[in-house]
Amino acid sequence: MKRRPLTLALWAILLSSTARAQVGYDPSKSPYRDLEKSHELTITTGQFRASIDPAGVAPRTGPLLGAKYQWLVGGPASLTAEITRVGSERRVLDPLLPATCATVPAADCRLINTYRWPLYFADLGMALNLTGARSFHNLVPEVRGGLGFLTDFHTKSDVGDFAVGTRFVISFGAGIRWVPGGRYQLRLDFGDRLYSVKYPESYFIAAPDGSMIREPRCPADATSNTDTRCRPAKRSAWLHNGMLTIGLSYLFGGS
Repeated sequence: MKRRPLTLALWAILLSSTARAQVGYDPSKSPYRDLEKSHELTITTGQFRASIDPAGVAPRTGPLLGAKYQWLVGGPASLTAEITRVGSERRVLDPLLPATCATVPAADCRLINTYRWPLYFADLGMALNLTGARSFHNLVPEVRGGLGFLTDFHTKSDVGDFAVGTRFVISFGAGIRWVPGGRYQLRLDFGDRLYSVKYPESYFIAAPDGSMIREPRCPADATSNTDTRCRPAKRSAWLHNGMLTIGLSYLFGGS
């Protein structure tokens, strides 16, 4: 019976230590802050870093301008919607022209011109705050993914019968938000827009000199692209296109 008070005292010390460990920080000194607003509208600007496709005709690197909406639906999860305009350009090739000519470098013999070619992206997705529904030292790192489409609003193919048109897009990336409190925040994001291009039949037909825009894949010792060991070139290509943006957000709505 004499051991009972001592046992109770030990249990009290243990429970007290556990409670302090669970709290972790004095609320006034904690680096974590609950996110006060659940909605944000962001104006973004930055750079679209395009992959060069095998035929060299897909839209290329250019500046971008966009708008983004994000809604913190609960816990660390947010729904996102984004539209972006890219000031791109692309090369237009004529596959009937020969690959060699006397006046310009061989790589440009088929080039008709390089044109300004804006692209427009739209996607819906989900973001996940790595710090939950809180900031850490006013910072909120996040990862995200989504699905959408791009379009160049061109309804006709070019002289070589190639068209960008409207394409399905897979998007993913990460970012970090600086939330100092109040109605505004800054955010930095980087990500990838993955889409495919399809080459027309004309890119696989020989020009008068026997060359093609999409040459067959031949062994090193082949003397021509008619070698029976040659394989046809791929008729489509998936392209990774990076985006780096900075944005200013307006925050509203309760958490």
